[in-house]
Amino acid sequence: MEKQRELNLKILYLTNHQSLSEQFNDYLSNLLLHGLREHFDKEVIDFPGSWYLYKDESKKKELDIDKLWGKGFTVTNILNNYDLIDRSDIEKKIQTKYFDLVIYSSARRSLPFLDDVIKFNNKVIFIDGEDHQLIDENLSKIGLYFKRELIEDKKNLLPIQFAIPKDKILSKVNIKPKNLLAPLIPGRLNTYIYNSEIDYYRMYQESIFALTYKKAGWDTLRHYEILMNGCLPLFLDLEDCPINTMKNFPKKEIIEIKDKYETILQNYFPTKILKYKFLTFKSFNNYFFNLFSIKKKIDYFIEKDKEIFELKSKLLNFTKKNLTTYKLAEYVINSVRNNS
Repeated sequence: MEKQRELNLKILYLTNHQSLSEQFNDYLSNLLLHGLREHFDKEVIDFPGSWYLYKDESKKKELDIDKLWGKGFTVTNILNNYDLIDRSDIEKKIQTKYFDLVIYSSARRSLPFLDDVIKFNNKVIFIDGEDHQLIDENLSKIGLYFKRELIEDKKNLLPIQFAIPKDKILSKVNIKPKNLLAPLIPGRLNTYIYNSEIDYYRMYQESIFALTYKKAGWDTLRHYEILMNGCLPLFLDLEDCPINTMKNFPKKEIIEIKDKYETILQNYFPTKILKYKFLTFKSFNNYFFNLFSIKKKIDYFIEKDKEIFELKSKLLNFTKKNLTTYKLAEYVINSVRNNS
């Protein structure tokens, strides 16, 4: 009976209400919606409708990807049949408790119908996908509060992180990569040259390593895009990441990769690949100390270091099993059920 209830779960998924006059997409909101749809299909009602996620509606409205963060790579066109979702009479349905669960998927940006949701005793949760570590204490008293950059350990607060649609994940690693280090360097805008998702993914697929690090927040979609394309992240300072942030990320394995292979960064002048916060005396000293030493080129890793491709396959498989939007939605629903 419980299983049948899960299959028929009706969810109101309230999204950000801003217009496309500015870059406004909320990655976590977008990705969780995709995962919930995989579980419950049209029983998940996104309102007012994240139309840029739908292939048909994006085409109809001639979506300009330059108005989305990251050009919408990985999150746009991941759903179908926009017009088949019944978005009518939302207020009345809230008042009659039609929905089993109300989700505010961009809780820091938009809280429509909140008074009625509370007044008519709807089950509600809040998703805070912002880069900062602040908690809205008032909302966390009303329902479960999922926080992406979570550092606290309090009642009603749960960690959450980004994920990847499973059909975006590479089937197997590329055993003949062209680049030792991926050409895209975070923070170096002149390396942000990719205008299509396919070309962007191919860049990581054709690279052994990719540089990444914390941006405004620790959790960023780039980490997952590197992993899903069979590339190994050289993740700087990951050991400083709070335990409740990116909790399901393979931190231990990726820290070990960085510790073992960070020396490949000696192949590149430090100012070309690192933001100023990473340009320490040590990094410059290491570069010049090793300037005339034998540097390992890509052929060495392809021909001699067989562990590289074992690591690539291992992390790619981990991504497929643990970092999908399907698993993200499963985690949220199970958390709600276990805290009922």
